Amino acid sequence: MLVLNASKDLKYLLNRGYKKTSALTFVCNHYQLPAEDRHFLARATFSDDIIQKTLQKKLPVEEITGKDIVIDGFNVLITVEAILKNEVILCDDAVVRDTQGVFGKYKISERTTEALEDIISLLNQYPPETCVFYFDKQVSHSGEVCALVRNNYPCNLVQHVDLTISRLNKITATSDSVLIQKLDHFIDIPFEILLSKTL
Repeated sequence: MLVLNASKDLKYLLNRGYKKTSALTFVCNHYQLPAEDRHFLARATFSDDIIQKTLQKKLPVEEITGKDIVIDGFNVLITVEAILKNEVILCDDAVVRDTQGVFGKYKISERTTEALEDIISLLNQYPPETCVFYFDKQVSHSGEVCALVRNNYPCNLVQHVDLTISRLNKITATSDSVLIQKLDHFIDIPFEILLSKTL
């Protein structure tokens, strides 16, 4: 109940133009929420304006057929792995995000291969003209993950994935809310995979 009330208060402040960082700190301190709840609210709650803009940018997955697209590698991979562990949420902006909070460190597990297979399978259903994965080179095991991806699609290791992708501004698979605001269009691969597993 506390998190629900905090989410309502946070949305109220965001809709009135408060910066998310300061509004989140104020609300979470007020309710004395632990770090995991702060993380949840940060990823799940948005102003009505951001929600509307996000919905306008989101494309149905079939739109990628025959198009040039890029994949925000760790963002999509970690979220699909979270689906396999039932650790995702459908956020205010209708985007699926993980609740794990993986920052900077990544461990390859048995779910890595399964998640990649799900991602590749979806891409094969709606084959793009070109598709390039981008992974943060500074993240643990990024080289190994990229090598796995290269069995199917080109993959690049870069220092700043968000900056690289935003400059390309192609149709992008990502759930990163900051990156989404810099793009013209995006797709939500984890949403499509989650939908297929629940049908």
